[in-house]
Amino acid sequence: MYIISSSHDIPDFDYMVSRLQERMDEGIYVGDLSSLYAELYENQRIIALNLKNMYGIENPNSSQQVADFFSSIADSNITNACIRDGKWATDKKAMVELAMLGYQEAIDILAYRKAKKYAETVKSVMNFTSPIDYRVRPKISLGKTNRVNYSEPAIINIPKAIVGYIIKPRGDGSKLYSIDIKNQEPWIMINMLDIKMLKAILENGNDLYTEVFKVIFGREPSKLERQELKVSWNAMTYGASKKGINELCRHIDGDKVYDFFNSIPEFKSYKFKCKALANKKVQTVSTYFGTKVTANEYGWKLQRVLMDIPIQGTGSDILALLVKHFDDEVENRGLEELIDIVFTRHDEIIIEVDGRLLADAGEDKVIGILTDVFQHRIDDWEPFKVEIKELGKEGIFSNDVEEEIET
Repeated sequence: MYIISSSHDIPDFDYMVSRLQERMDEGIYVGDLSSLYAELYENQRIIALNLKNMYGIENPNSSQQVADFFSSIADSNITNACIRDGKWATDKKAMVELAMLGYQEAIDILAYRKAKKYAETVKSVMNFTSPIDYRVRPKISLGKTNRVNYSEPAIINIPKAIVGYIIKPRGDGSKLYSIDIKNQEPWIMINMLDIKMLKAILENGNDLYTEVFKVIFGREPSKLERQELKVSWNAMTYGASKKGINELCRHIDGDKVYDFFNSIPEFKSYKFKCKALANKKVQTVSTYFGTKVTANEYGWKLQRVLMDIPIQGTGSDILALLVKHFDDEVENRGLEELIDIVFTRHDEIIIEVDGRLLADAGEDKVIGILTDVFQHRIDDWEPFKVEIKELGKEGIFSNDVEEEIET
């Protein structure tokens, strides 16, 4: 396990950007995507035809036609999900809520939107693909919290379920692996603020949101209830008001969620500190590693951003440290010709493993190497959970909307 010391390890963003840009200049192999685009476009067309035949929705891109359909079959669940401030809403939030309650109509609408998004994503990558070597060469920049951004094309925006269809290994027999840091931002908040009660929950190794829900409500959550708590948690880290939390919580008691977080002494103190900084119009604060991050916000937004950017910035620090540690480790192990970073996306790193290493060592040993390299702990924090698996190629043409519910 990689032990990171906040007093000794300094994130090197120049190194990370240079390293990733070098990889982008070499190019990410995507191959000829025209057949995939044609399949996705046809899938979109078939779903649109089904929506027309089954529900009479001539144009599923028309929010008014979708709203008219749901108003025609409205029951209490539909009105609760779709009516906001007296107006009909058919956005993702409303459709996901109904899908989680089992409404096939909402599931089909989400399936159409997913198919459309996938087709548009593939097309946007094709627009930047070299016809000579079928590679894309994105440009890299850093956001205000030092998050890595890619443009031309924006590969970071490729939906997770379709990454394995678009990004391909360069070598025959090689495979791509996803190294995903699970629940990184809540994990950082809990440890950075030293929230003792929540750290005790992390220690048991179970799903964080489920365990917190059980503390608040004394029972297991449904999928919908867990999702509402997760969204509310993220909103709380931005300093959401009780009214804002209640607007998010349609199936759980928003007052209880709000009161729970504000009863945590460490969180309450952090919120008060950020409010005081905002009142003084302070713009620049530090991450856990001491990296300066600047809000560039004013008015009521400033406090919320000041609460969030040290957490997001700490996540960026960790990524920079992991990229450098990866390079050091593969060099020390003599594997620099066999394992390479492809690109990073949010809290995830995509790695290519050469087919020769897979043939000689076997996949289990390769995953063991990647685990040893990327599993990490900061100071005396609970170790981060790192999920490592081959980049998948399943479910892209199905109408399963599970990833829409989870994102």
